[in-house]
Amino acid sequence: MNKMLKITAVTLTAGLVTSAFVPATTTVAAASYKSEVKTKGTLTIGLEGTYAPFSYRNKQGNLVGYDVAVGKAIAKQLKLKPVFVTTKFDSLVAGLDTNKYDLVLNNMSKNAERLKKYGFGTAYLNTGAVLVVKKSSSIKTAAQLKNHTAAQTAESNFGQAAKKLGATIVASPGFSESMTLIESGKADATINDDAAWGVYKKANPKQAKKLRTIDVTKQAGASKAYPMLNKKDKKLLKAVKKAEKHLKNNGTLTKISKKYFTNDLTK
Repeated sequence: MNKMLKITAVTLTAGLVTSAFVPATTTVAAASYKSEVKTKGTLTIGLEGTYAPFSYRNKQGNLVGYDVAVGKAIAKQLKLKPVFVTTKFDSLVAGLDTNKYDLVLNNMSKNAERLKKYGFGTAYLNTGAVLVVKKSSSIKTAAQLKNHTAAQTAESNFGQAAKKLGATIVASPGFSESMTLIESGKADATINDDAAWGVYKKANPKQAKKLRTIDVTKQAGASKAYPMLNKKDKKLLKAVKKAEKHLKNNGTLTKISKKYFTNDLTK
């Protein structure tokens, strides 16, 4: 009898030890990515804040836009509070190097240089690229951009594409500023996201009537936007990808896309 009690006790003890370890392991696995965030309990996101429809201030002064909405949705999935840090594009990527934020959501695309240093989530936006010029411009094709001026953020993918096409870059901090430079005659053209042009055209119909676009997706590349993180934050990157997958499967990304672009650009 005592022998049986002893065996039962050992068995129960082993069971308790096992059950004690299972939740602990699960908790560590679930929370591991949280140890890689800049500030406990928050997901700090870097973006421009002046790049409609991706991130901009509405009439009430609130930060809104496609990237802002996607950032909030990802943070919610990760059970973290979203905190947005706005900065100029030229210093946006550098902010990752100095741990100014956990990730960048700013219609960021991949390129060879970025892939060496940074990790990327899953593409959450797919659009074409357009060359915007005045209606009276002699530029009819991408090749004719050579020896003309293009208003671009020099380090952006579109800026690099304009350089490859032989354009002289006129520094511009953002798309709306590029439009102003073209309208004033200080630049001949700009290459940018087709979605950004669509939103600009809708918001500025009078100015848009004086402009036209040329599809340069083939020359500048399709514009795919990815969450961009430090390579060292592997657990956080994995968690972000998982969150994106969930948001795509449950229709959240499609809903956000239709709100800011009228159609689904997540496919």
